[in-house]
Amino acid sequence: MLITYTAILKSKKEVAPQVFHLQFSYPTDLNWSFQAGQYMIFHLPTMESGHPVRRLYSIASAPSQKDTLDFIIEMVPGGIGSIYIENMCEGDSITMQGPAGIFTLKPSERDIVMLATGTGIAPMYSMTREILLAPHSLQREIHLFWGLKFKKDMYLKNELDVLADAHPHFNYSVCLSREKESIDAHCLVGRVTIGLQKLIEKNSDLKTNFDFYLCGSPHVVEALKEELLKYDVPKAQIYFEKFT
Repeated sequence: MLITYTAILKSKKEVAPQVFHLQFSYPTDLNWSFQAGQYMIFHLPTMESGHPVRRLYSIASAPSQKDTLDFIIEMVPGGIGSIYIENMCEGDSITMQGPAGIFTLKPSERDIVMLATGTGIAPMYSMTREILLAPHSLQREIHLFWGLKFKKDMYLKNELDVLADAHPHFNYSVCLSREKESIDAHCLVGRVTIGLQKLIEKNSDLKTNFDFYLCGSPHVVEALKEELLKYDVPKAQIYFEKFT
């Protein structure tokens, strides 16, 4: 159900250079809910080219989490939305509208491969937690590959470690494109496609066994789509969200 409400910023933490984890008050409407992977529309109290400014941010928390609505947002230098959010303080309010978006989990018996870069992890984290923490968790395997540049850019690692330790059918790798050495068993050196190559080494039949969820900048998503199509993965098994 689409609603517009006044959200109060309850917590704001810089979790990596210029990346913030923000927790807002949850809508009070008891009938309101969202699907993992959806986003909210932020109504910024400013104008751009004569029009009210709107920005779209994926929800990072799982639908089963009812105390706060969480977001992971990277500050873009000079960006109107980034400047406003960077200046927000705990207790400030903002108008939000949502949920919106069709980048959601699809009914399927195939295992799941998630390929994300940067803050594209937000909807993937929401999806992963919703699947794993559900009372009757699906036993589909989840393979998450998350592309970042440096180890200093990492966040959520402790949370992902906890999920991986508790759920044998979930595994993840952080793919660090600018590092020379791996940090631990959950890190790979290279772009996010190195994770895909590791998966292919273990299971060459991608089209039969997996559904693919992609999230990142437009050029990254397009490149990943083309890579999957080379392996004859049907377009119907590739779902994506592009961040601009």
